Amino acid sequence: ADGSSMYIVNDGDTFTSDIYIWGGQAEVGSYPTSLIPTSGSTVTRNQETYTKTGISDKINSEEGVLYAEIAALSDDGTSRNISLNDGTYTNTVLLRYLDLSNQIQGVVRIGGSFNGICTYTLSDSTSVIKVAYKWKNSDFALWVNGGEVATSSDASAFSSETLNKLSFDRGDGAEDFYGKVKQLQIFKTALSDSELVTLTT
Repeated sequence: ADGSSMYIVNDGDTFTSDIYIWGGQAEVGSYPTSLIPTSGSTVTRNQETYTKTGISDKINSEEGVLYAEIAALSDDGTSRNISLNDGTYTNTVLLRYLDLSNQIQGVVRIGGSFNGICTYTLSDSTSVIKVAYKWKNSDFALWVNGGEVATSSDASAFSSETLNKLSFDRGDGAEDFYGKVKQLQIFKTALSDSELVTLTT
């Protein structure tokens, strides 16, 4: 099979009308999917989830950069989040697609209050982008595909060792990230503009 057609050769069999295929998979769409054994019944693929705890030594709560190469699965009016958090929605760094069409946002939520809000409208949220959100007291910025697209100079910061968890939700299990993730990185310092250009280009 070459992805678009299949060739079957019936060598060494006197019954030319018999064809045996094992492990074949036909695709309805233009992209490949994973095989789900069904044993004769309809089965839905389980949703993939990811949470990583015990990474406080990898996160600097006071400043840093959350970088991802991502795309939304659809522009369907739902919020989809990747976050660094303390296991709650109260203290979190969010990189998220908003429930508004084609909008991406970097924001921190400190003690339940939003700060460092950086929002940008994409031409198509389902296209893969390289995005970085930098947080640091009075120096917040969102970078997309090599350019700084939004900034905030809010005077706010987390206490040290507040953040200790990476989640594909907003920190409390809600607003899961439905999308494609090619790469995800956490930096313990707020990178320079030239470093952010290199990272997101």
